[in-house]
Amino acid sequence: MNSRFRKIKRFLERENFDGFTQKDLFIKNFMPNAWGQDIAALSNMAEALRNLGINANDCTRKVADLNTLKDLLSNVVKYAVHPTVNPWKKPIEKVSDFNHYGYYLEHLNIILGCYQQVVDDRHFELNERITQYLAHESLIQPNAHARLIPHIKMRWSADQAAIIYSLWLFDQNNGTHYHVDPKERWINYMITQGKHPETGLFVTEVMKTKRYSMQPRGCSHAYMCYYMEHFAPGAASEQWALFNEHMSIERLGLFGYREYLPGYKGKWTPDSGPIVFGIGVAATGLALKPMRVWGVENQWHPGRLLRSARCLNGLFNFLSFTPFFGRFFLLGCDMLATSILLAAETTDQKYI
Repeated sequence: MNSRFRKIKRFLERENFDGFTQKDLFIKNFMPNAWGQDIAALSNMAEALRNLGINANDCTRKVADLNTLKDLLSNVVKYAVHPTVNPWKKPIEKVSDFNHYGYYLEHLNIILGCYQQVVDDRHFELNERITQYLAHESLIQPNAHARLIPHIKMRWSADQAAIIYSLWLFDQNNGTHYHVDPKERWINYMITQGKHPETGLFVTEVMKTKRYSMQPRGCSHAYMCYYMEHFAPGAASEQWALFNEHMSIERLGLFGYREYLPGYKGKWTPDSGPIVFGIGVAATGLALKPMRVWGVENQWHPGRLLRSARCLNGLFNFLSFTPFFGRFFLLGCDMLATSILLAAETTDQKYI
C-alpha cells in the first residue's frame, strides 16, 4: 500500500499540473482523449485518501499525517476541475450550463464529497449545485438514468449507481435527502425492466445502443455493486451474490471475474481492458472494492485476490520501464489502476 500511496502523492504534488500524460494513463498512448479515465482515476484517489483521512489515528493504516492527506485531497479537487480534465475546457466557475456531462459530474461530485468529509466545506456551493443538477437529471428521465455525455444516447447502469452514490455522499455530509427519490426510481426500474432474464443480473446499458447492452458486463457490474452497497445494501448484496455465481472464474491458478457471461462472445474494449483466459482485467480490479466489504463465501478469501492484484501491479510497474514495450504494461499500473487498488486496500465495512 505504501508504494501506491507514494506514487499517487508524487503525482498530486506536481508543481505545474497541466493534465494527464501518456505516462500517467495507459489509454493516452493510443488516443489523445482520456475517455474519462482521468476523472475516474481522481475519483478513486479521493476515496482512498478519504478512507485514510477519516482513520488517520489508526496506526495499522497510517501512511501519512492528516494535514498531508488534506493537502492531497485539495490537489485532487484542483486537478479535477482543471481545464485539461473538465469537459468544458475552461474554469468551472465560468460554466453556466453543465450540458448533460453526467459522467464527469458523477466523479467530480464524489471527489467533492470525499473532500468535505475530511477537509472542510469550502466547495459546498459547487457540490450542492452538482448534486441538485444530477438529482434533477435522474428524475426527469423515464428510465431513471441521467444522461452521461451530450449527443451520446448510451447510459450505463453502473454510472447511474455512481451518480446516486455521489448524491448519498452529499446527503451524509449535510443532512439532506437528494438521493432518496432517484434511488427508489432507479432500483424499481432495474428490478422491473433492467434484469438479465437468465441470471437476474442487472443489465449494462439501458438504451440498447450496443450489442452487449442487455448483457451483464464484469467491469460495469463490479463498479455498480460497490456504489450500490452504500445506498441500497439489500439490492447490492443480492447482485454481488449473483455476480459471484455467474461471473467468477479460476483458470491456471488465476482468480478473477469474467467480462462477459460464458455463453456470450464479446471482445475487449477500453472499458474492460484485456481479457486473459476469460478473466477481465478491469472486472477483476474493480471487484476488489466490493469484495473488501462482503467477501465471497465458499470461494477464495478476499485477501487472496488482493494479494494477486498487488503482485500484478508491482510486476506491471517494473515492466513499464522497459524500452518500447513499457507503455503496454502501464495498463496494470497507471494512475487509474493504482488508484483503484489503493481505494480497495483502504476500503472495508467500517469505512462505509
